[in-house]
Amino acid sequence: MTSSSSSCPESNFIRIIRIKGANGSEKMLEIPAKLDLERPKRPRTVFTDEQLEKLEKSFNDSGYLSGVTRAKLAESLGLKDNQVKVWFQNRRTKQKKIESKEPVKSPIETTKTTENYSNFYQNYWSAAAFLSNNAISS
Repeated sequence: MTSSSSSCPESNFIRIIRIKGANGSEKMLEIPAKLDLERPKRPRTVFTDEQLEKLEKSFNDSGYLSGVTRAKLAESLGLKDNQVKVWFQNRRTKQKKIESKEPVKSPIETTKTTENYSNFYQNYWSAAAFLSNNAISS
């Protein structure tokens, strides 16, 4: 597949890319002109075991850091402030994903849950009956 690009003469904001397939078909893609497709990607940050240990400890203390705390942590780990910020964002996302997965409950846990609901409704109806019998009329 080959591609060629050209700027749209009527607009400096849209860039048109023409892609030719092996069968001769041509597709046109409109993308923002400011999108820099030629720029190489930044290499992925590889954290050391020590850095990960300290980041995890900080995360377990608090899932969020203030700007000053984040800057101090970044300096102590030899990282940029933004790297620590993004690591915390990614770690919070990972935590939410872990928490969203419903654990498999054992029969004992299911029984306890049922008992808790049973107690709740028993207390609820007892309270409702008490209030209806002792209602203050105005």
